[in-house]
Amino acid sequence: MTYDVRYGVFPPAVVSSGGNEARGEAFRLCPDDPAPAPDRYRSVHAFHVVPDTQGPSARVVTERPLGPRVSGHAAVYRVEDPSGALLGRITMRRRRSFRPGRTRWTVEPAAGPALRGYRGRLVWWALWWPVGLVVSLLWAITSLLGEGDGGFGPPRRVIWRDGTGRAHLVFRGLADDYRVLTPGWDPRLVTALVALHQSFDPSDGAGALGWYQGGNRRGL
Repeated sequence: MTYDVRYGVFPPAVVSSGGNEARGEAFRLCPDDPAPAPDRYRSVHAFHVVPDTQGPSARVVTERPLGPRVSGHAAVYRVEDPSGALLGRITMRRRRSFRPGRTRWTVEPAAGPALRGYRGRLVWWALWWPVGLVVSLLWAITSLLGEGDGGFGPPRRVIWRDGTGRAHLVFRGLADDYRVLTPGWDPRLVTALVALHQSFDPSDGAGALGWYQGGNRRGL
């Protein structure tokens, strides 16, 4: 099953397609109204995952906002069903200041193994720092001069694996989609992960601030 975000509709939708486990479906991303007070790191989120067809929804709330890089405090989000029962937790931990590392995303389903995924592969980061960063800066300069589109960035691919190293979910940065590799996943939990990930590492169509902070709140 493959998931991708549609920014051309309002509210934005996460759409699944393919796979033999279930038919494709769409979930709307609807920020809560009133929205929680924003924090300095834009990490406080509260939104509903609402299916386009008849079916149960889910709610995502912030258990702990993101801390400064020097602290290493991660942002923690709780995903609940309509009755308030836990579907899972999603944690985002950024690389700490002045230390090597990568942004880490952790998914902990209420039933099932916890998965960890890191932004970018080590081999591509090893190439990015001496080569890609320079190219990115040159690309940014040409974009400011009106000669480029700013379309070059650091590695984005994320592979979520369990404790044995088995891959369950993959975000493909170039394709901007999410592939579920193993059966049994609640689509609401996957949608919540996609929505949170896209709010911190958005696709080009979402703007620099992502779907949650990028002005998609009109009419709510």
